[in-house]
Amino acid sequence: MHKVAMWLEKYSNRYRWAYDAYQRFIDELDPSLAGDFNRASHVTVAVYGATQVGKTTLILDLLGVTGKSLERATSVLRGEQRMGKSSTACAIRYGRSNDDYWYIGDHDDALDDESARVQFSAIRTELEEGREQSVDVLSVRLPSMFFEQRGGDALSLDLRILDIPGINAVNEAEQAQVARVAEKYVATADLILLVGRADDLGFLHPSRLKLAALSEWMLQPNRYRVVLSYTFSPASFKAWFGQDERTLAQVRAKLYQELGTHDYKPSKSVESMLYPLEFGDSLQSLGATPEYHLAAVKLIQQLRRELLASITESASPYGRLASAFKMKTLIDAKLEREQVHYEKHRKELEVDLQIALDELEQVEGLLSNCQKESRALDHHKRRLCRYLKLYQGSDVRRFFTQPLPSTTESVSALKLVAMQFENGIQAKWKMMCERHAHRQAHVRLAELSPPTTSALSSFYQKINRYLTDGYWWSSENFRTDRSMLQGAVEKVVDTYAEAATLEIQKYFEYQVSGLKRKYSDYKRRLVVMEITLAERQQRVEGIQGKRHYLEQAHAQFKTRIQFSMEHSQKFEQYILEAFLAELNRAREVLRRPANATEQIYDMFYLRVLLGELDKMLEGNKF
Repeated sequence: MHKVAMWLEKYSNRYRWAYDAYQRFIDELDPSLAGDFNRASHVTVAVYGATQVGKTTLILDLLGVTGKSLERATSVLRGEQRMGKSSTACAIRYGRSNDDYWYIGDHDDALDDESARVQFSAIRTELEEGREQSVDVLSVRLPSMFFEQRGGDALSLDLRILDIPGINAVNEAEQAQVARVAEKYVATADLILLVGRADDLGFLHPSRLKLAALSEWMLQPNRYRVVLSYTFSPASFKAWFGQDERTLAQVRAKLYQELGTHDYKPSKSVESMLYPLEFGDSLQSLGATPEYHLAAVKLIQQLRRELLASITESASPYGRLASAFKMKTLIDAKLEREQVHYEKHRKELEVDLQIALDELEQVEGLLSNCQKESRALDHHKRRLCRYLKLYQGSDVRRFFTQPLPSTTESVSALKLVAMQFENGIQAKWKMMCERHAHRQAHVRLAELSPPTTSALSSFYQKINRYLTDGYWWSSENFRTDRSMLQGAVEKVVDTYAEAATLEIQKYFEYQVSGLKRKYSDYKRRLVVMEITLAERQQRVEGIQGKRHYLEQAHAQFKTRIQFSMEHSQKFEQYILEAFLAELNRAREVLRRPANATEQIYDMFYLRVLLGELDKMLEGNKF
């Protein structure tokens, strides 16, 4: 037994040198890509998806649990949980017991179906109440009688395949547990099976998967498989299937086409990642239409065998190393996606920037007009001040005063002087209004009727009573009438001066009040426009900042990706270096054996080692 153990240890470690090269490669990888290649210490397959899509049934089927035992096994695992909720409460790794009893966790207690159901119910209760935090993965060994006794087509029970609870659990404590376990195991699994219903393909959208590590699953076809349940159940699918005999490629193509109707565009490589299946109750329900059932089962069996082979191949030491050999494909896909993202957002920012610049220009134009208005108001104010000073320094009464000319001593001559004065003072009134209107470009005073000259009425009445025109009988009467006219003229001048002064004061008050209102309105609008201008400038600067950040991030990404591209070419070099080091070590050990038996084992190991390199370098083909 010691000799056998010695050989098994040597043989099981035949990949260590390659893993060391892989780890050296990952340690030097850019952080933005390292997360896609970091792996758990054990080769792991994680099954991830929503509740009630058949994850547990799929795993048990792939592990070789017989069809008649599937319902019994899932019923126990549900742990008295009603239908419509996730059957498993925590991540589970399944195994096969040596007898016909259940074994849960590290306990050696043999449990029948009912006891196991109670135990699972208690585990669920603890998780939902947040009392159980230590269990990440629960080891469950199912009764031996559940499995295909002849072996059949099934995954090796040595494979670490984890049943992750539904990602849309209702209970908050269960959600937290699922998120924690998923982050820990799904992100570092060698292979992830994304499971969902064929009639709800939207579950594959990165936002629906609710895990950042899965956001780029479409770029890694060697690491992901999409298993669809309830594929052949819908009536529409049956009708399409019944029109003609369908091939596996046609079924995949149809589903890929339907997948493309969602708000994201999957790459063509996704089509080969699709595994449309039917199992459990949904498969049995197809029996209602025997011909369709027979045709569907034929494809399902073919798909199942293909899926088993794909899982076995990918979840292996070679599968892990193959991802590094295919790193360039991932980098190219990421670079293409980044370029599309960059171009899209750059165009969006350019459009936003142009709109913001146009809006800024519009506000700047309004502000410029506002500043012109300010200059016009200032000019108006200065003119008003100058006119006010001119008015304050002028003698309004003197403007209307006009001396009476000398005349002959006749009634008609004296009356003519009165009429000339009246016409003259009215002309001066009009002149004053026109002069004011000209200075202020305003016609308000120009439209005013001249004041009354009623002070002349008594003079006209007296003059009109004379029967003769001459004062030949007495010059004293002429002087009296002229004096009477002079008094009336003085009163008329006073009336005009007072009226003009009053109207000019009213006008100045009106102008000053109007100017104040205009200044107030101008300042209010100026404040609004200055605030708006600052906001528009800030928006322009913000968009320019986003554009600069986008361009800078894009340039940095291209620099990093270029480094990663160059680094990806080193993996084969690291493999060769590690292999030569291991080969030299094996030869050195062979030359200095501890004993003859170990030397023989070392010879066999050396021969195995030489064959492994060829397999490794063929990693591009698997």
